[in-house]
Amino acid sequence: MLPSHFQISLKYCERLSKRERYSKMELTKIQEKVWEQVKTELADEPVASPDHVERMTGWCQLLGPKVGADMEVLSAGALLHDVGVVINRKNHYTVGRTRAAEILKEAGFPEEKIEDALHVLEAHSRYGGPDPRTTEAKVGQDADALEYIGAIGILRALVRGLNDGSFNGRISDFPEFLQSILAKVEDTFHTKEAEAIGRSRLEYMKIFIERVEKELKSEE
Repeated sequence: MLPSHFQISLKYCERLSKRERYSKMELTKIQEKVWEQVKTELADEPVASPDHVERMTGWCQLLGPKVGADMEVLSAGALLHDVGVVINRKNHYTVGRTRAAEILKEAGFPEEKIEDALHVLEAHSRYGGPDPRTTEAKVGQDADALEYIGAIGILRALVRGLNDGSFNGRISDFPEFLQSILAKVEDTFHTKEAEAIGRSRLEYMKIFIERVEKELKSEE
C-alpha cells in the first residue's frame, strides 16, 4: 500500500494526463509574427521564459472558448503578457503596454482590438495592475495563475524567488514562501473551468509543503 501522499500525487498525474493539459498553441499568421518577436525578446529570461508564455497561451486557448472569449484578443494578450519583464520586472504589467502595442501594430493586428489585448496584459498578474474587466482578461489572469501552482508552479517559484530575491534559498523557509503563493491564488479564480483544474494543483502543492515540513522535522 502506497503512502497517502504518493496516492494523491499519482491521482494528480492521472488527472493531468486525462483532462487538465493545456493545448498546443494554434496561432494565426499575425499571432505567429507576435510570437516570433516575443521569443526573441524573452529568449534570455529565466522566469517569464518563452516556454512559460507558450503554456500560459495554451491554457488561454483551452479555457477561452468555454466562456465565450474573443480568442483573437485573448491569444494576442497572452502572448505579450510578460514582454515588459525585460524592461522592469516588478512593474512589467504596466511598462509592457507600450512595447506590446508596438509589436501588435508591427504585426498587423486589428487596431480596434489592440486596447482589449493590452488589457489582458495589464490585468494578468495577481501582484499588481488593474482588476480584469473583460472575459478575456479574466481568462488571462486565471491562465497565468495555473502557472503559479502545481509541480510547475513549485519549480517556477524557486527560480523566480532566487532570481528576484523574494526567496532566500534556505530550505527551512521554503514552505512559508510557497504558502504565500498559495494565498495569492486559492479562491481567486474567475472561471469555473480554471478553478476545477487549479484544485488538484493546489492540493499537490499543499502535500508538497507538508512533505518538506516533515523532512525538516526528520519525521517520516
